[in-house]
Amino acid sequence: MSSIFFAILNGDNICEAVVGYEKALESVPSNYLSVDENDSSLLGRTWNGSAWVAIAALTDAENAREWRNRQLMVTDNIVPLTDHPDHTATMAYRTALRAWPSTSDFPGTQPKLGE
Repeated sequence: MSSIFFAILNGDNICEAVVGYEKALESVPSNYLSVDENDSSLLGRTWNGSAWVAIAALTDAENAREWRNRQLMVTDNIVPLTDHPDHTATMAYRTALRAWPSTSDFPGTQPKLGE
């Protein structure tokens, strides 16, 4: 019996993984797209509805901003917890993250928690 392969797409239709199953799934998740083979070259490509398209590489500044935005998101839950042991340091870190793109250190030197 041959395997059945699916590309797993994120919300932007970018392939995050390719998985194979030995038998058909009873219910295929909506973010699964049937593909012919376990093709790792699909990873990071976008499905536009009829073909796979390569994504343009991000610049260093774009990567840095994405990292910064993730760090802000990860620390969001500490903001309302004024009794959190790292609250003061986290708030200073978040301020540094927001200011970072306008500094001469951007994008080379990332802010660090506790500095």
